[in-house]
Amino acid sequence: MDPNLMGTLASVMSASAIGAAIAVLAGSFTAIGQGNIASRAIESIARQPEAKGSISTTMYIGLGMAETGGIYGLVIAFMLLFANPLVNRFIEVAGLGG
Repeated sequence: MDPNLMGTLASVMSASAIGAAIAVLAGSFTAIGQGNIASRAIESIARQPEAKGSISTTMYIGLGMAETGGIYGLVIAFMLLFANPLVNRFIEVAGLGG
């Protein structure tokens, strides 16, 4: 195999790994956001206990919406690591496929 092709393939795979790491960071920021949502909801319930039902409902909707960002980041990371279309396309263009 041509060394230039190996270097290019290595570059594609390393860029994919870096992209996956950035996508996983979305999960970290999601956890921080969910902590903020829960803490603000607890503060609100402590200030107005009679509004507990509506505050809790709004909190659960916000938590669900915040969680989708983390899930999308995880799905993108898995795609980049295990089902990478860039590597498959590179192999196809380079004529390395069987």
